[in-house]
Amino acid sequence: MTEPPAVLAIGQGSQMDTQPRLQKEKLSVEMEIDGGARLMGHMFVAQNQRIPDLLNDDRDFLPFETTEGLITIIRKSTIRRVTPMNQITLPEITSDPYEIFGLAPSASDEELKSVWHRKVQECHPDKLIAMGMPADFVQLANEKLARINDAYDRIQEARAQVEAAKPKWVMGG
Repeated sequence: MTEPPAVLAIGQGSQMDTQPRLQKEKLSVEMEIDGGARLMGHMFVAQNQRIPDLLNDDRDFLPFETTEGLITIIRKSTIRRVTPMNQITLPEITSDPYEIFGLAPSASDEELKSVWHRKVQECHPDKLIAMGMPADFVQLANEKLARINDAYDRIQEARAQVEAAKPKWVMGG
């Protein structure tokens, strides 16, 4: 007599249901969908599968686990961007702090402050804690925030040095 399959799906009996399920990995991701909404949670990928493979397969919908542990089904056509959480979106190693902000060195102080403020708001750890995010998300946010603040401080210090080096002219006599 043959052994029963290792795993059976809920609708037992069909030929497809008797196939053993592939082991899936949960990948922590930040997903941006239509309208600019950002979701943090987990995508499920098979062993030896990459996120691009998952996004380009023939399915119209994908399961997504929210940080609260709820499984939702997302229409793939609404996904605009997926960023694995182990890939920090800021350049890891850069000698140019302007790269972190995506600004040219000629950007005004107001532009710099505006971009800095927006980036801080996007990843502030307190915001993630208040949302009930897991500790690994908060740790990544702390690291990202430290790099953002370091880059801002380096730019401010460099600009202050340039300003201090300018000659001081006194009008009058």
